[in-house]
Amino acid sequence: MEPFLISRSNPDLSFPRRHELLRKFLDQAGARSFPEALRTTPADNRTLAMIDDRCDPCVKFTDIPESTSFLPMRQWESEEYMRRPPEGIHSQIYGADAETLYQRLTKNRKGVAERRILQIRGFTLEFHLPYYVLRPHETKLQDRRGLRKHRFFRPPTLNDSDCIYEAQLSLVVYGVDDYFWTAYLCEDSYFREQNPVTEYIQDEVDGPSFGHRMCKFPIWDPRYYFLSILSIRMNQVVMEWAVLVETLESHLDKHGEIDEESLAQFLEDEPSLSKTKEYTWILSTLRRLRNSLARLLATWAAFDMNNSVYFNLDADGALYDKFRECFHHIRQSTAELATLQMVLEQRIEMLEKMSGVLVNASSLAESITATRQGDNIRLLTYITIVSSGNTPSHQTHN
Repeated sequence: MEPFLISRSNPDLSFPRRHELLRKFLDQAGARSFPEALRTTPADNRTLAMIDDRCDPCVKFTDIPESTSFLPMRQWESEEYMRRPPEGIHSQIYGADAETLYQRLTKNRKGVAERRILQIRGFTLEFHLPYYVLRPHETKLQDRRGLRKHRFFRPPTLNDSDCIYEAQLSLVVYGVDDYFWTAYLCEDSYFREQNPVTEYIQDEVDGPSFGHRMCKFPIWDPRYYFLSILSIRMNQVVMEWAVLVETLESHLDKHGEIDEESLAQFLEDEPSLSKTKEYTWILSTLRRLRNSLARLLATWAAFDMNNSVYFNLDADGALYDKFRECFHHIRQSTAELATLQMVLEQRIEMLEKMSGVLVNASSLAESITATRQGDNIRLLTYITIVSSGNTPSHQTHN
């Protein structure tokens, strides 16, 4: 079992001290290592994985100090990669049983298997949580990968410091059985000031659980671990969505609605129609948020319908009680997200009704401006004619 956290801000995959606890457990169980445990029980010679190992002949690794950030570069648009990709060197394609797979995964891959593809027979549990976070806008808080976008809360011309950052959480648990498995949590953290992984390691807490669980109290069952982390992270996503929607609500409540009666006052107060542009911007933002939230809810509904059977929610036992508890919390979170989606729908409906008024206001404002300009030109023409008619004629006397 190797749960760990992948962070955008720290790609170093150094593990916490959890492995010391695992080793201590194995020592108490009478097996100091995985191969030794195999020798004490009947060997499992079944082929568990297909492995494709090979190295890129176009990339040369040299002995470089670990302190440097040098990475070899590939010429992706070259002839070797685009039309005639090289087969590679040290190429090996083979099947592996449990012991072989373990040995291969623990060996140094440098110069042996720089490119590795594993097709493992086993189980996979995964979930992806797209969401948005509201943070103060700072130039340095941008995704250098170019995968995630950020959007201003209001038009940039209004000098608003709030910014909406796109983010995603991905949780994957895979393994051969309940005894040999791995968990991954990939989390966008580019919009954070500090690196959360460093804090998790210092506090000796489980990173994927958002620091809610101590490393000294691990969860050994893969399904329970998956549901536990999903429940915690879903609650985190709900909080981020709630803050974002509440901020939008409070901002829109200050403006109120615009009807036909207040149209004249609106035009008088906003001759440049800056408020119209702001409402149009917010409406576009609300639709984007609504669509993202709808996709998240649809994904969970599909997961709940198609995968809940694998957790035996009708079975008796302490473990299945934990399964039911996690599902209950996750369903509560999705119910809160559905409520937030309804709030966004109501705001979108209100702004869409107002958009007709705003379009009419824009057309009327342009008409008024054109009329005023025509009246000014006409008045200027009259003044010019009158001025010309009143100009005294100068006669020349010989």
